[in-house]
Order: sequence, then C-alpha cells, then structure tokens
Amino acid sequence: MSELPDNNHDEARRWLANVEDDLAGLRAVQRDADSPRRLVCFMAHLVVEKSLKAVLIDAGVPFKKVHDLEPLYELCKNAGRLTGVDQERLKALTPWAIDGRYADELLEADREKAERFARFAEQVVAAAHAELEATDGDD
Repeated sequence: MSELPDNNHDEARRWLANVEDDLAGLRAVQRDADSPRRLVCFMAHLVVEKSLKAVLIDAGVPFKKVHDLEPLYELCKNAGRLTGVDQERLKALTPWAIDGRYADELLEADREKAERFARFAEQVVAAAHAELEATDGDD
C-alpha cells in the first residue's frame, strides 16, 4: 500500500490541479486531427486514474500504485465516494493505460470511441471536483 501524505486535503487538491493539466493535454490532442485517436484514449485513462486517486487521497484511503481503474474505483465506492461513475466505461477504459502507448499493441481507436472516452474523463473530473468541494472545510 502507498503511504498517504500528512495533509490529505492539500495533496488531493494538488493532484486534481495536475489532472486539470492532463485534461488540457487531452483536449489539445483531441483537437489535433493528425493525432492518433489512441492517444486520446490513453490521456482519458490518465485523467480518470488520477481523478480516482485524488479522491482516495482526500478520503484518506491508501491505494496500491496500479493503472487498473476498477480496484481504484472499488476503493472509492467503499469510502462512499464517486458512487455514480459508470463501471462499464471504467472497465473499457482500463486497457488504454498500456495499449494506448504502443501503436503495434492495439488497433487504432476510432473517433467515436475516443470522443466517448474523452467525455467520460470530463465527467469523472467534474465528479472528483464535486467530491473535493463537498469536503472543503472538513479539516
């Protein structure tokens, strides 16, 4: 298990600020017609993974350093956080942590799939922000 920082509140917000930077990168890749769609899927996975981890840090829940979204989400759910996230979408997005990096490992994602994952990432980020806002002042 990982160790949690002394100040979960500030560290979770630092993680979420980093998520916003990654989300800006996702949007830039998404707008670039010459960028492979697999990179949009990879970036969507990265954004969702870090969002889940930010919420776990805020909740004081230790987690293993994994890229698999499902166990991270289970920890969130068990803590009563992010309970409305689409688990099927998480499951479908998980392979892109690795496959999205290597063109020879996976067929290129089509535009529709990439757009769907990008929208999902935006939704998870919004939900993570809402979770952290709900705990502001709980120190």
